[in-house]
Amino acid sequence: MAYWDGERIHYFESQPLNNYPGWELIDCGCCAGIKWGGEYPQECNCNSGMLAHHLKSGVLALYPGGPFVGRK
Repeated sequence: MAYWDGERIHYFESQPLNNYPGWELIDCGCCAGIKWGGEYPQECNCNSGMLAHHLKSGVLALYPGGPFVGRK
């Protein structure tokens, strides 16, 4: 989950999911479920601040094999 340090937004590096070959965990870019920017707060489509990314297909999901939320 991204965070603000007072000067810029920091994003976490992707992490391999060892129990799920071919998947990695990536930062979705929101902060505590709220998207950055815009004129008013908007909820993010992921709850944890992280998304599962399938390396071969580029599919994004809430968790490996779970509800799909787009492509990278």
